[in-house]
Formats: sequence, C-alpha cells, structure tokens
Amino acid sequence: MENQTHIAATPGPARVSPAPVSTASGVSFTTDRFPAWMNRHQTWIVSVVSVIALLALFCLGWTARTVQDRLVQSAGHSLVQAATDAASKLDMMILERYHDIQLLSTAPITQGQNPETLTQYLRELAQAHPAYRWIGITDSRGRIIAATDTSTTSLDRSQSHWFQLARTITGVRILDAQVSDESGGASAITMIAPLHSPDGRFLGAIAAVVGVPSLMHILDDTMQVLKNIEWTEESHIEYQLLNEKGDLIADSTLRQEGNLNLKQLGLPFGLLEGMNARGFVEETHLRRGASVITAYAQVTIAHADPPLRWNILIRVDRDSILAPIRSFLLKLSFLALLIFLPLLGLVLGMVKALHGEWGSAKREFERASDAETALMKRTEALHTLVVAAQRLAAQQDLGELLHQLLNLAKENTGARYAALRVYDGNAPTAIQFLTAGIDDAAVRAIQTLPLEQGAWESLGQEGGALRLAHLAGHWAALGFPADYAPMTSFLGVSIRCRGQFFGRLSLANKLTSNGLATDFSELDEQVVLTLASQAGTAIQNLQLLHDSKEQARHDSLTGLLNHSTILNALTQELSRAERNRHPLAVLIADLDHFKEVNDTHGHPVGDTVLREAAQRLRETARSYDHVGRVGGEEFLIIVPNCDLVELRECGERFRSAISDMPFDTSSGQLTITVSIGATVWSSEHPLSPELLFKMADYALYRMKSRGRNGIDIVPHPDTLATEQMKKAG
Repeated sequence: MENQTHIAATPGPARVSPAPVSTASGVSFTTDRFPAWMNRHQTWIVSVVSVIALLALFCLGWTARTVQDRLVQSAGHSLVQAATDAASKLDMMILERYHDIQLLSTAPITQGQNPETLTQYLRELAQAHPAYRWIGITDSRGRIIAATDTSTTSLDRSQSHWFQLARTITGVRILDAQVSDESGGASAITMIAPLHSPDGRFLGAIAAVVGVPSLMHILDDTMQVLKNIEWTEESHIEYQLLNEKGDLIADSTLRQEGNLNLKQLGLPFGLLEGMNARGFVEETHLRRGASVITAYAQVTIAHADPPLRWNILIRVDRDSILAPIRSFLLKLSFLALLIFLPLLGLVLGMVKALHGEWGSAKREFERASDAETALMKRTEALHTLVVAAQRLAAQQDLGELLHQLLNLAKENTGARYAALRVYDGNAPTAIQFLTAGIDDAAVRAIQTLPLEQGAWESLGQEGGALRLAHLAGHWAALGFPADYAPMTSFLGVSIRCRGQFFGRLSLANKLTSNGLATDFSELDEQVVLTLASQAGTAIQNLQLLHDSKEQARHDSLTGLLNHSTILNALTQELSRAERNRHPLAVLIADLDHFKEVNDTHGHPVGDTVLREAAQRLRETARSYDHVGRVGGEEFLIIVPNCDLVELRECGERFRSAISDMPFDTSSGQLTITVSIGATVWSSEHPLSPELLFKMADYALYRMKSRGRNGIDIVPHPDTLATEQMKKAG
C-alpha cells in the first residue's frame, strides 16, 4: 500500500505527526521509533559507520598533516622575508652612518681642529642620529681633542687599535662589534677614518661608536611588524644577531651582548655553514627544548676590512604556528567521540561540520598567504626605496635631485600627475615648482595658488601625509583651475629633515597597470613618506656641502673672499678681460697705522675695525666686483671694465668709504684712514696676474711713503721696472 503522511490541523505552525511506514518487505515502523530492521542489520551498520569513521579519521589526519606542512612553509617564508627586511634596514642604517663619517672626515671643519667648534658639531650630529653612542676626534698624537662625551676629552688613545689602524688606512673603515672603552664597556660597532691635510699630512683620526641597542631597535621594529601581520603578541617570536664566528651580538630574549657563542652552545654546524644565503630550518631550541622554525639571512658590511658578515636569526615556536589547527583537531576529536555510535545521519552532519571547519582552515591559510604576499610586496618596495635612496644620496645637483624625487614618486605609485614645491627654508616663498604629467596652462594656474588655500594648506610644515579617494569633492581642491582635469585620488606629503621644512610633494589620479583609476594605498603612502624623508636628508646634505664649500672660500673674520679665492678670482677675471678685450683694474687697500689700533685698544677692537672696513668695501663695490682679504689689514679689490681714466675716481670711492666716517667701537669712535695702490690691465699692455699684483703692491708702497690716506697708481709695467732700477742704483 502507499506510504501516507498525516498533517495535524492544530493551531500554530504545521507539524509532521508520527505515521506508520511500510517497507517493501512488509515491515511497518514509525518515523519517531528506532526501525526494527536496523536491529537485524546493526552489526552491518556499525561496520559501515566504523569504516566511514576510519576513512574520516584518515582523511582528517591527511588534511591536518597537509595544512600543518603548508602553515610551516608559509611561516618559514614569512620569517625569511622578515630577516631579509631587517638585514636591509641594518645595512641601510650602517651605510648612512658610514656616509656621515666619510663626509665629516673631508669637511673643512675638521681641518681647523678647533676643539669647541668640533665638539658642538659632534654633539649636533649625535643628537640628529641617536644611534651614535660616542664620537671623538684625535690629534696626530692620538689625544682626543673633541668628543660628544666631554669626560673623554684629552684622553690618550694613541695605543688603541682603532687609532693605530687609522694611521695606516685611507677612507672609512668599519670594525666588527666588540667591547670598547668608548661604548662604556658594552658591545658596539666602531667606524674610523683618518684626517689628512691638503698636502697629505696626518692630522688625527675620527672614531664613531654605534651602540648595539640601536641595531636591536631595528630588529624589535621588524618583530613588531611580523607580529602585527602574521601572529599575535603572545606568539613566542625571538631574534638573534651574530657574527660569522658565531659570537652573539644581540638577543631579543637574553638581552646580553658579546658573551655567547652559538657554535659552543651546539647550534647545528650545517646552519652556520649555510648562512651565506637565506632560508629556514626546523630545529630544537637550545635553551627551552621546544621545536622551533628558524629563518636566517646575512648582512654584509662591505665597507669593513675585512668585510663583515653578520647573520640574523628569527625563530618562532612551531606550536605557535600550529596552535589554530591543533585546537581545531582537539575539538573535532571530542565531537567524533560523542557521535561515533549514533546513526549514519549524524555522521553526515559531522562531515558537514568538518567541511565548515575545513573552510575556516582554508580561509586561515589564504589569510597567511595574503600576509606573505603583502610582506613580499613590502620587501620589494623596500628594495626599491633602498635603490632610490642610493640614487638620491649620490646626487650632487639640487635640480637633478628634485627631478629624480618627482619621477621616483610618480613611477612607484602609478600617479598620473605629480607636483613639487620647494621653499626657501621656513620662509613662505616657493623657490621652485616642478611638475610631471601636467600641461603648461595648468602649471601656471596651480603655481599661483595661494599657500593658505587647498591641499597646500593641509600639508603643513609639521609633516605627515594627506591621502584622499576623491580630491574633487574635498576642500583641499580649493583654488584648482575650473577647467582642470577631474581630480580623483590624491596623496601629498611634506618634505622635512631634522626639523627643517623644505617643500611639499603631491600626487594625483593613481592608475592601475591597465589604465584604470584606483586609490592610493597605505603602502603608497609609506613609500612616498620614505622617499620624502630620504630626499630631505639628501637636500640637507647638499646644503651642508654647499655651506662648507662657501666657508672654505671666505675669510672667517670678515666674510670676504680669502687669500686663495681672491687670487683665483683675479686669474679668472684676467682671462675674461683678455677674451673680451676689456680693461681690468686691481686695487690693494691697506688700513693705515692699524698696528697702533691693536696695540692701544686691543685685538677685539681691531677685529671690529676689520669687519666694519670689510663691510664698507663690500657695500662700495659693484655686484660683479670682487673684494677679498689677502692678509692682516690688507684687502684686494678687482674691478672689471675700469680703465685708467676711471681708476682714480673708483679708488677715491673706496678711500672715502673708509676714511670719511669714524668707526664705532667699544673704545669709542676711531678715525681710520686707508692707503690704496692701484693699476690697470689693458689690451695694449698684457700682464700676468702676478705682475698686476706686484704693480698694485708697489703703488701701495709709494702711497705709504708719501704720507698715506690716498691713492697711487702705477699705470704701466715700465713704471715698476724703472722704479725698481732706481732703487737698485
């Protein structure tokens, strides 16, 4: 007969009532009662369930093993990437400090060896870079004349290893991490460089100590990033930094320096041998006996002699990686114990639950893969930034550096438009405006945008970045031309270094490789911020180089061109006069009775008179004239396009500037006069720079002999020869 199901007509939701069901054999049972036929086939059902359970357990074990292997491999690759990232950061930091000492060893400030000036400069350098634990400069005998720690000043370091080595080398050398007196008895890296005079004479040595804690700070940051991306704060992640011999430099757990050797502790020899590459191994932790995954990468310090090869070890407990899957297996085993004997339908439910858990494990695995991919992208971006930083640091021309910065930012972010404003220090005046991808009309319109409006205002001098998905609808777009191309995504940063503001960089309309509009990512922001930071450092280094060159060209007391620079200017102007066949006047001015000023009123008053006299001569000269101090109270003035007819009037202007107005000093007003000797070059009488100088000097001698406070002119080289013959006769 047909199977029948009765629906009870009771209030509320419909429910299925128990009803008799017939099988093909004629045995009747109800749906809410254990079927009678299952009693006869119980053994068969139990066998089937057992087989299914065994198959399920086998599949579960195989799946668990596969997932565990994949998780271990993924974790190992993540650790390798982290170790490589840390190695790149350490190499970059040490390279930056190498360039610091290299620049310092060739700077004019070290040639003068003024202890007070050197000490102030070293302290500013140490404050700018906290990685330095100590910086000192010695004289040629090994005695410290300037140091960041004044307690070490005057100490004798002539017998120290780094001073002895500095006497035999050229350029900067990096010594392996070791305990030194300058580091307070702690392990540190020492950078040394010799100081030589222009003629090659040994003047002293520079020693800079970089403490191990600064290296550990970089590694700590890498560990924190790894925890944020891969695992939690509770995950047992640790690192070690060791040299090629196995000596421990830094340890995140022990926090000890220079007192352990991993070879002596039993580190597998094969691991140490393989550290010339990067990879990971599974091993047993030496102290805790736990199973760990250890990744390794090498830092090669090429500027050391011999080159240093440090190894970075980053390890994580295997249990931390496998904790999620093991927790899942524990739960699943308990569930299987509860449902092993029930009906086959519950087994199917368990399979369904297993499928859900498998999906969760799969998603976890995908998340780990995504994290690995993100870490690889960050590593690639870091490599790009390292190359970009090297390009920016090597650039010696400010204009080319700015163009490189603009193009690097545009290329590495996929921006369609890029603009860069560079300012004069902290003044609100843009000295340069560079663009890429923007037409000339838009450039002119944007260039006149007031600084207190739009995106420029939002990018203040305090630093940071502004990242927008739709610039057009934001107040930051205020002031942009109405007919300008639609602005979508926007990314802008300020360019700063050590508290100094240099400019603002803005990017707009990011495009994918297929030409589709998209938003700037957090990684783009980090890349541009890093580029801006590196550019700020490069700009400041160029400024420091320019300032040092300018200081080397000028007299320290008066600010005029120094002796060698003014003589070079005479040679250059004489060459120009010969090419253009234009006259060239040369004047030598000497303050009268200046020795009496020093003897009567003291050298400070004399210095005041010299500075004021130099200022008056500079103000009297034209913009293209040259004024320099050749020694003591004597000044050389080069006046292009001044012939013999104009020379006396020109000399009188310089004499009046000095003699007609008293000098205000701490001893009261002093009347100072000046004697001037002059000559002129013309195409009719070609003369060498030396002969011009001698003629002007002889004219000065004649003026001194005739009573001072006037100008005397030797117009022709024959005059000098005649006078010298008369003197000799």
